[in-house]
Amino acid sequence: MIDREFHLQDHDLYLEAFKLAAQIPKGKVSTYGAIAKALGDISASRAVGQIMSADRERPFTVPCHRVIYSDGRTGWYTGMGQGAERKRELLRSEGVDIAEDRVKDLGKVVFAEFSGEPILARMAEAQREIASSASSESDANNFERLAGLDVSYFGDKAFAAMVVIDRTGNVLEERTAACTVNFPYVPGYLGFREMRPYSAVMGEPRRDTLYLIDGHGRAHPRRAGVACQFGVVHDVAVGGVAKTILAGAMKGDSLILDGEEAGRLVRTREGRAYFASIGHQVSLDSLCRVVSSLPRDPLVMAHRLATKERRSAS
Repeated sequence: MIDREFHLQDHDLYLEAFKLAAQIPKGKVSTYGAIAKALGDISASRAVGQIMSADRERPFTVPCHRVIYSDGRTGWYTGMGQGAERKRELLRSEGVDIAEDRVKDLGKVVFAEFSGEPILARMAEAQREIASSASSESDANNFERLAGLDVSYFGDKAFAAMVVIDRTGNVLEERTAACTVNFPYVPGYLGFREMRPYSAVMGEPRRDTLYLIDGHGRAHPRRAGVACQFGVVHDVAVGGVAKTILAGAMKGDSLILDGEEAGRLVRTREGRAYFASIGHQVSLDSLCRVVSSLPRDPLVMAHRLATKERRSAS
């Protein structure tokens, strides 16, 4: 059974990473990759680097200077290109031997015995549950209302927008919503970053609406991108309409993932190229027909509206 609350709650990946970094003892170092693995997925290494340099309030002391690259380079301290010498000074003051910009004898001082919940591993399992529940049975052409959803960010603040049109291109509704998101981008986990802003801007789910989300559906390493999450959790029809490929490779116009067609390249009447994939309650063929025949592009309209909201608030 799908745990809706887990998919919709505000997961604070910053806090989880800070808890792990706080475990590194004086005189030791750890790596961005080791913390990512402790969080449940090595692919979060870049996000861990972003988290460690984030300018945000911390509920306890976090020795971010003790987190370095896996090859021994000490790296930066307060953001890209900043604080490198200060970081080395702090490590030396704690007894860590450094030659130029690298920790010497890294194997002797590296710490990896973290304790904590591997939250990303739990999220990956939740995505697999979503994948097993996503349906591709319905015809996307049956919906008279088409809603494009997009989100724009200013720091940790998400500005979501939804524009609803009818099949002739008339705008029926425009909505915006804003909320704080404490989950930086991690490849494969976009749904846990964007489910809350998308859900907030949608309001009450409508069964007569096909939702088009700027993100993947089945064209995802675990077959459960944000479009699948949104559709299954809210029990609505959704198509994933992404601008870039996350997983798989193109063969003609088909996006092939593990030997199967997971998505398809489709162009709108205005010439925009998207990678369409099943989210929930739509077939791929019918989704592609709808996207290619749109008289106007609600995703572009939603993008512009979300950007406008972000700029007016920043």
